[in-house]
Amino acid sequence: RTMAAQAQKFPADIVDCHHHFIEPQNNAFQGFLKSLGAPNYTCEQYASDCGALPVSKTVHVEAMPDDGVAEAAWVESLADRHKVAAVVAKCDLSAPDAATVLDGLAACTPKLRGIRFILDYDGPFGEDNATHVQCSLHGLDYLRDPEPAAAFERGFASLAARGLSFDLQCCPAQLPAAAALCAKHPDVAVVVDHLGKPRHLSQARDPFDAKAIDAWRRGMALMAAQPQVCVKLSMLGFAVPGWTEHDGKRALVKSLVKETVDLFGPDRCMFASNWHINGAVSNSDGADACEVTMPELYATFQAWVDDWGLDAAAQRALFAGTAAKFYRL
Repeated sequence: RTMAAQAQKFPADIVDCHHHFIEPQNNAFQGFLKSLGAPNYTCEQYASDCGALPVSKTVHVEAMPDDGVAEAAWVESLADRHKVAAVVAKCDLSAPDAATVLDGLAACTPKLRGIRFILDYDGPFGEDNATHVQCSLHGLDYLRDPEPAAAFERGFASLAARGLSFDLQCCPAQLPAAAALCAKHPDVAVVVDHLGKPRHLSQARDPFDAKAIDAWRRGMALMAAQPQVCVKLSMLGFAVPGWTEHDGKRALVKSLVKETVDLFGPDRCMFASNWHINGAVSNSDGADACEVTMPELYATFQAWVDDWGLDAAAQRALFAGTAAKFYRL
């Protein structure tokens, strides 16, 4: 395997700013995950998967719980068993009770730093357009459809006064609308999840790739123009399935990551593992079945930044500093 064959040089410090613990077999508030057949993935499994990586702190991001407060309280209860320094919790910001839920989240964990409500929408949920299973639950475009977008914006605007950031997970077609929202609310810190989610690119589909990459590129440029916006470099196998085992695809995904770092700057970019269940799921969200370990992934990231000639300060930012600053660790 290409990934395993390379020498494993690791960064000096890692703040893993995006991972998930789930125990749907034990937790009533993870019923949706249980219905999907998701297995338990515990903090002990995550620690084992880290291996020799120097992970000093982590950020736990919501994993589609049925009840965001219950999930946040559960993660807080794991604090003495793991290095979770911050919690990004689920709250439907468009809901009438959003303020009450935000208060409940703040009350159950002092580690609350941000909110995520997955917004992926590229048409009605189906095989050809679904970018995340979460959209099968809401089926709404909270960024481009006027009525749900207005409701969502009210909740989004309330985050600043509470000192909370927002993890933005949406499809590339929604990025221009997301950038317009951020421009209206510059006091809400935002991080774009998973490289902005370019989807299922393949060198075998050049015309499709060129159009898709161009749309992603335009949207990301609009996001980068908002100084309060950062981006997570993660789930790269969703962008380019099979990249870990194919040199051409590896070059493509490396170029997309480099373009993003150049656009935002290292002080607004952060590598993340998205680790849960296994390497294939964490890396590609089911877009491929290519297994990769977390140490292999971070060794690849390290090799890239070395190859790009980034200095020590830029590397510290990408692996730990940007995340620590964004999430106030």
